[in-house]
Amino acid sequence: MAEHLQLINPGSVPPPAGMVMTETASNILRSLRLVADEPGTLTMVAGVPGVGKSETLRRYTHESKNAQMFTMVAGEGRIWDLANVMMERLELGAPNSRRLREDRYRIMDAIGAEQVVIFDEAQYLANYNPRGGFNFDAYEWVRAMAEEACFSVVFCGDLSLADTISSVPQLRRRMVRPVVIRSVPKPDVLAVVRSRGITDPAICDALSVMARRYGGLADVQRTLAQAAKHASSDKIAASDVKAAMLYLGLSGQGGF
Repeated sequence: MAEHLQLINPGSVPPPAGMVMTETASNILRSLRLVADEPGTLTMVAGVPGVGKSETLRRYTHESKNAQMFTMVAGEGRIWDLANVMMERLELGAPNSRRLREDRYRIMDAIGAEQVVIFDEAQYLANYNPRGGFNFDAYEWVRAMAEEACFSVVFCGDLSLADTISSVPQLRRRMVRPVVIRSVPKPDVLAVVRSRGITDPAICDALSVMARRYGGLADVQRTLAQAAKHASSDKIAASDVKAAMLYLGLSGQGGF
């Protein structure tokens, strides 16, 4: 393996502004394109917060005519919840708990073959069973639809998603090139920093440490934006970054 229900309507979501193509983003896109070329397959993107998973998915969804993305919400990951959101998006009305099998086929027909269906925050599809353990029926419901209707599925979420997939053999053995990111790679931080024209090793090292400890690339972007506001010239200096980290309460997370 490579170490590598609120709804989002892909037609209304703009591409991420100023997205930097990092090694992680390239790695994720490689897996997305692979499953897109093999209808009916599944893949997984699981990782720590702030590595650009959702941002990369939104970019792919915006640029691909055959992709749509659903973002799951805690407490709304049961099969009925999932069916309700998907049927609402597809203008199929409301699901009926007595005829979920029929509703599943209606959803399959509406999505069609050779599509890529992305579930962000997919860890919420695992539902705690009061009698013990977790219920993974929603994943199986999606898997069955994907295989029968020949559309591809991407499950994206935090590292608990990787544990879930590993514990469900019928999902694990169907995964094509899953991507797992256990920490923010330094090359990703360098790509973001250098996109701002910064090459100072002290800045790169400090922001790499901060990104690994908490917040990921989002905090790197936030720090650089704050530093640029108060820089005395067009060039951001190490002192500007240090001041920005202090202002944002991130000074304990970096290497200065």
